[in-house]
Amino acid sequence: MSIQGQTVRDMGNLGPRDIGALPPHVEAKVSGGEAPVKVLREWRGLSQIELADRSGVAITQIARAERRYETSPAVLRCLARALRVRDDLLLG
Repeated sequence: MSIQGQTVRDMGNLGPRDIGALPPHVEAKVSGGEAPVKVLREWRGLSQIELADRSGVAITQIARAERRYETSPAVLRCLARALRVRDDLLLG
């Protein structure tokens, strides 16, 4: 995804920073142990393919992150920006 020649990876977090004000059902899922990447992706109404397009991250890496496999901080930052949330939500 690009906006005026910039990719998501080049920008800071996009859009409203909903975090700190996550809907209770989203907070409950993450607090209950569900994978944050998957919970946030579903909350944003995105498929893995759409998230891959927005973030520049391969679908296989997204699937692995959603299964809680070790994921690099750089990948998690790209996903956080594409999901329009603070990086620390995914970096833990």
